[in-house]
Amino acid sequence: MSLLVLSLFSTLLLPSVQANDNWPALLAQNPSFFDFTISPDGKHLAAKIFRDGRRTLVFFDSATMQTVGSASMGGMKEVGEYHWVNNERVVFQLVESKAWEKQPLYYGELFGVNIDGSRSQLLFGYQAGDEKAGSRLKVRESRRAWAEFIDTELDEDDQILIMSTPADKVGAKTAEILKINVYTGQTIGQGKVPVSYANVLVDSDGKPRVVTGTNKKDETEVYIRSLAAKEWTELPQQLFGSTFAPIAVTKDNKSLYVFDNKGQDKTGVFKLDLASGNYEAVYTDPLVDVTMVSRTADLRSVYGLRVDDGFPAYALLTSAFEEAKVFKKLLAAFPSEQVTITSSTKDGKKWLAAVSSDINPGTYYLYDHEKVSLTKLADRNPHLTGKTMAMMEPIKFPSFDGKEIHGYLTLTEQQSATKPMVVLVHGGPHGVRDHWGFDSEVQLLAKSGYNVLQVNYRGSDGYGAEYKAAGYRQWGDAIQKDIIAGTEWAIAQGHGKAGNVCIMGGSFGGYSVVQAATIKPDLYRCGVAVAGIYDLALMSKLGDIPRLGYGKAYLQKVIGDDPAQLAAFSPVNRIEQLKAHLLIAHGRHDERAPMEHATALTEALDKAGKPYEWLEFTDETHGFYSESNQQLYFTKVQQYLAQHLTK
Repeated sequence: MSLLVLSLFSTLLLPSVQANDNWPALLAQNPSFFDFTISPDGKHLAAKIFRDGRRTLVFFDSATMQTVGSASMGGMKEVGEYHWVNNERVVFQLVESKAWEKQPLYYGELFGVNIDGSRSQLLFGYQAGDEKAGSRLKVRESRRAWAEFIDTELDEDDQILIMSTPADKVGAKTAEILKINVYTGQTIGQGKVPVSYANVLVDSDGKPRVVTGTNKKDETEVYIRSLAAKEWTELPQQLFGSTFAPIAVTKDNKSLYVFDNKGQDKTGVFKLDLASGNYEAVYTDPLVDVTMVSRTADLRSVYGLRVDDGFPAYALLTSAFEEAKVFKKLLAAFPSEQVTITSSTKDGKKWLAAVSSDINPGTYYLYDHEKVSLTKLADRNPHLTGKTMAMMEPIKFPSFDGKEIHGYLTLTEQQSATKPMVVLVHGGPHGVRDHWGFDSEVQLLAKSGYNVLQVNYRGSDGYGAEYKAAGYRQWGDAIQKDIIAGTEWAIAQGHGKAGNVCIMGGSFGGYSVVQAATIKPDLYRCGVAVAGIYDLALMSKLGDIPRLGYGKAYLQKVIGDDPAQLAAFSPVNRIEQLKAHLLIAHGRHDERAPMEHATALTEALDKAGKPYEWLEFTDETHGFYSESNQQLYFTKVQQYLAQHLTK
């Protein structure tokens, strides 16, 4: 049976937007609706919106789409991660920004509210015990700790399971498992976890069964607790691979679905017998790691997964679950788009799906399984509806040593003989990769008249352990040569011209802007370096990474401690070779790449007499979090490229 697609026309959900080709403003604008979910009984929907620049939670009647309540915190506080705990109530993390720092940060607080706005209360956090006159923040017990959700399935005593990590500067203290009442905030201790930076997984009875974490050697530790035992037993490291990550305990409580690469290069999905430790292979792609899995509504099994070898592709592992049948229908309805089920009702009759693509930032649909119908709820960015976007295509090319490198190419519709091109370098470099999908920065560049190249250089995530490890201690050499090889490949294919190329990126991408431009000075005319690391020797001394419990071990693995190599791989020491003009943008409160890096770079440029432009954001951290700052940055980039590249 084919799907019947309907639409809900609502003034609230589909605002009228006049035509506007101010791309920096359009692409920097906050989404109108995001993080849509459905209540367990299906009678209500929840979604986040921006109100006065801050994230607010709004509740709708699912039949009429009329607003029935909201959770707007006021002041500098906003709604973070949230979960339905029953048909009438949600619990969410409370995040907060400062007047001098736009990035909202999580300080460990949990807040509960009913869909009509009643019984709103701060349940957990450092402000506990303070009953403030005229405030909705009423708490019971003070804890200087960070709360993380473990299991939001409500028990008979109105309790959910959370993890409480004592507050410190590095987050390395071991956490305690707590039951917390979602109405009163009262807690009951359930014991401590055995490792730092922990992730706890429960079984089908809601009991903690699996804990993973990271030790000081930057190694994964895995602990299992049997049904009868109270103590945690460590799983020997030889029994699992380097990418072990738990997914779900099976309904019979005997096995555990995991991501892992035990005995192989690519990360796949396995089933681990909790009693014997035996592994059963479920699915591994021969070319790329499994990106994500789709779990059943009870979170106890896996029915599908996604891989990203260029375009996203989906595999259904079984047809035994209703979820698999629903997902198959949704994939058929949206064959060229990404499909994610965000939530479903407890009876499995209604499902909420998010659909997106390289030219669609996102649309939310409500699927009725009984009626076999789809109802469009809202566009994530209705101000972009009807705008023609540039299409992103997967590419691959041989690097300097013959290694196959993957990436994406987005061609502007404004093709010209001068072929201006921007190489947009992703951050990381490890644990990150570019994916096919909507990217505001890519669209800004393409709509401004530039072809855009993205390179998943060695060291990027998603292509296996060997590919990732090939980037270790190669930040300033082989990784940069991959980016350069990609640039030269695109030029050879007719998508750019040497000397009319700009390289651009943030974080590690900002580092690569300067490093690549000093290795191949005549290839790039200009560079936009954002929030970059420019002196590798400073990384072990400054910033948030060395403060982490495993930070020193991580840095030793990925950049090493050889002074000569660190100096050679640091752009501040290579400025004499630089020919490209630079735009350097940095946030004053950046903890990942502290301002000292940008200062060292500008001082080296001044000393060498090299031209550059400087753009400092006094109220930002590692990136841009306010709409106004994002628009300012996009506008500056558009102006800068127009000045330095020939169209």
